[in-house]
Amino acid sequence: MLIISGLNGYFPDGKNMPESFEEQGELIWRHIGAILHSAQIDYQDIVSVRTYLAHPLYDEANMRLRKKFLGDHRPALTVVCCHLLEPAWKLEVEVTAAKTL
Repeated sequence: MLIISGLNGYFPDGKNMPESFEEQGELIWRHIGAILHSAQIDYQDIVSVRTYLAHPLYDEANMRLRKKFLGDHRPALTVVCCHLLEPAWKLEVEVTAAKTL
C-alpha cells in the first residue's frame, strides 16, 4: 500500500508553481505518476483520490485532468472545496494506491 498525501503543483525547484489550475494539476498528476513508478505501481493501482479545490469553478477542469491520467479507471473519489493554506495553490491531491502481489 502506498499513501501519497498533500501534493501541490510546484515545479521541480519546490519553490515556484504555474498560475493556472490546469498547469498545477498536470504537475501534480505527473508527480503522482513518478511516485507510483518509484514503488513499481501505476495509475491503475490507485484505490482512492481526495482532491482539495480552492474554488468550485475548478471542478470541471479537475475532472478532465483526472480522466486524462486515470482513463477508465474508477477509484473512490472525494472532492472538497476549501480555502487552501497558500493563496497560489489551486488544488491539492492525496492518493492511496495498492498492488496485489
